[in-house]
Amino acid sequence: MMKKTTVTLLAMSSLSLTAYAQSSVTLYGIVDAGLGYTSGQRVVQTKGAAGKPAVYSNGSSYGFASGTWSGDRWGLKGNEDLGDGLSAVFQLENGFNIGTGQLGQGGREFGRQAWMGLSSTRLGKLTLGRQYDPIVDFVGTISAGTFLTGMGAHPGDLDNIDNQARESNSIKYTSPVFSGLQFGALYGFGGQAGSVKNQNTWSLGGQYTHGPFAIGAAYMQATNAYGANGGAWTSAYDGTFASSINEGFASAKSQQIIAAASTYQIGQVTLGVSYSNTQYQAGSFSLFSGKETFNSAGATVSWQATPALRIAAGYDYTQGSSIKGESAPKYNQFNLASYYFLSKRTALYGLVGYQKASGKTLDAFGNTVSATASVGDVGNGISSASNVQTLVRVGIRQTF
Repeated sequence: MMKKTTVTLLAMSSLSLTAYAQSSVTLYGIVDAGLGYTSGQRVVQTKGAAGKPAVYSNGSSYGFASGTWSGDRWGLKGNEDLGDGLSAVFQLENGFNIGTGQLGQGGREFGRQAWMGLSSTRLGKLTLGRQYDPIVDFVGTISAGTFLTGMGAHPGDLDNIDNQARESNSIKYTSPVFSGLQFGALYGFGGQAGSVKNQNTWSLGGQYTHGPFAIGAAYMQATNAYGANGGAWTSAYDGTFASSINEGFASAKSQQIIAAASTYQIGQVTLGVSYSNTQYQAGSFSLFSGKETFNSAGATVSWQATPALRIAAGYDYTQGSSIKGESAPKYNQFNLASYYFLSKRTALYGLVGYQKASGKTLDAFGNTVSATASVGDVGNGISSASNVQTLVRVGIRQTF
């Protein structure tokens, strides 16, 4: 009898362990490479300083292009079933340049994403680590970047709709989907001694989907480190100050973003609109004074011409507020894109972006200068020295 009881208990224990031990780890990634042409890429001839704008030359650029459609990456996703609809989850995602093999996101090992937490089918998901904010989760997933890649982002991706930035040291909650509605919130800990507010970030947003219609909106508030100087931005939020669009406001005391997007599908055609309001508030150590506001609006149309061929077009308009009584900076941007899928995993693409800038803005040293073009988020770091810029990219992307 004792022997039978022992065998029965062992069998039940085995079944119990099996029920709770279901888990998986998935390796995934994207490799994206091609060739590119940039009509104007600024090159420093004379270094700038406060009171002395840099002198740039402007030259065309031809060559290898890495991660134009999608940033090159590889990652690991993990899920362990804890029973009763509860799971332990994690994601580690590395970004890199396929042309040089260098790490992206400032040389971080897992700079794109690095988080872990718990997920419940009834209560939602709570995660901690380096993560995307609700602007990316609820607005970015239905924005122009979905159809036009980062080249179709609002100039400089100054609103982060195209996920250039992440929040480090953050905690995030994402709800289950309730009849098409999902919402979430994030808080990034600044970690600055003596202050709860400095360097912190908080954000919230939501998305509603019903049939062919989708709409999303989100808000984010990020603060800089107290005493930021020399154009520096130090926060739980990475910031998007790598282009001529907004590099002059990296010393802001705080940044606020309101963003929204919507799409509607009619047969094989998807129409989209987007809007954002980005504000930079100056502090006593900032290189500008008062408040600078950028309003951006865009429209896209995407046509699934055949099961393998998709064509898209878009237009964006961005306007900043006047600086020191000068004419406000304005940016008009046009994009065309085509994609041909050789398989579910492999596709060819061709992209064209054109932007024209006008008015005055600030450079990285706080000097008032003429606004220059910087197409989408792909233009980050390769802004033009003139008021116009054209980008052309052709390439191949494979997912795994």
